Amino acid sequence: MKKFGHFLCLAILFLPSIASAADWGVNSATLLRFEKRAVPGFPKRTLIPATQFVGVDLEKIGDGNLSLHLYGWGRVDLADRSTAGGATDGDLAYAYISYRFPTANGEIKAGRFIVKEGVAVEQVDGVAARALLMKGFSISLFGGAPVRLDMTEKNKGDYIVGGRAGFRLAGILELGLSGLHEGGVRLDPDRGVTDDRQMVGGDIWFSPVRFIDLNGHTYYNAATGGLAEHSYLLGIRPLKPLSIFASYDEQHFRNFFTYSNIRSLFNPDNGGELKSYGGGVTWAVTAPLEVTADYRRYNRASNVNNLFNTDSNGNSNRYGVGARLTLFDKKVRTGLSWHRADGASGFNSYHEVRGYGLYDSGRYVTSLDAIGQFYRNGIFGRREAYEVIGSAGYRILSELLLSGELSYGRNPQFSDELRGVLRISYNYNSANKGAK
Repeated sequence: MKKFGHFLCLAILFLPSIASAADWGVNSATLLRFEKRAVPGFPKRTLIPATQFVGVDLEKIGDGNLSLHLYGWGRVDLADRSTAGGATDGDLAYAYISYRFPTANGEIKAGRFIVKEGVAVEQVDGVAARALLMKGFSISLFGGAPVRLDMTEKNKGDYIVGGRAGFRLAGILELGLSGLHEGGVRLDPDRGVTDDRQMVGGDIWFSPVRFIDLNGHTYYNAATGGLAEHSYLLGIRPLKPLSIFASYDEQHFRNFFTYSNIRSLFNPDNGGELKSYGGGVTWAVTAPLEVTADYRRYNRASNVNNLFNTDSNGNSNRYGVGARLTLFDKKVRTGLSWHRADGASGFNSYHEVRGYGLYDSGRYVTSLDAIGQFYRNGIFGRREAYEVIGSAGYRILSELLLSGELSYGRNPQFSDELRGVLRISYNYNSANKGAK
């Protein structure tokens, strides 16, 4: 919560900049969520966390190339605690200033920001810069301190640096080579074991003709000396109403999850791997009706066989069909789908059925969504899990939306689960030069 207080102080401090900003915007969302949980053998719990999100964007400050961006949130529990931490919490998602140069699409920013540069997807307190070079080449660099997560103060390194070099052939090809180095990562905080995190990666987007495109990436863990991930997606659209896709993914747990802060869940120590491939077809039968069919194969291997992970090993298939219908000038959208998962054992073999409907008039929005899974073998004595979610929204003003959601379900974990949320969203943008 202290971080959110710092964010509010920053927002108030920079409010005078609005006067000199040509464009500025404020957005907020207030969420009041309630949930009742009933777990066999435990007392019932009532959760009512209230969460406030606030964002401020100031553009074209000073000479028109400077901008300021702030976004944060805070939460307070009005009943039982909704997390294992305290009754209050908050965080500063980002707070940075940015300067765009008139040439080469250059930009430099400083503060807290999100980095998405190839292999690097990080939240950093530091400095970043990027620019287009000659003949289609580009470069981006960043450095600073990795932002620590709230759940522990020992899950990030002392510093992080990285960047990406790219080449682009407009409309046909884009290639990237990226890397990062994070120093002093706590692999085992309890025993004080640290190491440096070193990742390199390559990414590609390729579209030799307008109806074919391939995109994906390969990441390599230089610290452990092994492949971390392959992920590639091929899309083909030979006819306007017909879309075909194929994908391939591969993760090696020891290299992919080495620096996970939740080792009990993302365990790299067993040295296992997961390979999956599949594809699908979408056909727009008529203007309002669209049908799909998809298939995916999973090959899961682990170097450890014990009571807890034998059901995760082996091969499995997931396949199914679905249909979507759009009516009344896209005001009404509905869908129905069925999927079958054939797992390596009955523990993860099930049928899944889902149906939904949405009505959006511009002023009013309502929806109903239902999903059910029916397992071959029981889990904790239950062979089904289902949930029904209903929502409604009313746009009070063009900038102000009031909405709510209510859901009820039963599953192997909860004998009854009732949840709801009330949301107020506000978005306002102003341009001094008369633009909307």
